[in-house]
Amino acid sequence: MTQRRVDKEKFERADREAKLALETERRHREAKTARLREQRLAAEANANPERSYSPKLSS
Repeated sequence: MTQRRVDKEKFERADREAKLALETERRHREAKTARLREQRLAAEANANPERSYSPKLSS
């Protein structure tokens, strides 16, 4: 019965560590996505400086 408890604790510890690693990877991915989005928007703004938002008027 003692062996079962050790295995359970080992499993729980590994599960916690895996969740921490996944959370860290998710935060890194989100940061990278935000950074790339900002770069893309800046590049689009620089490529089309004369194109600003102007709603089309319906006639």
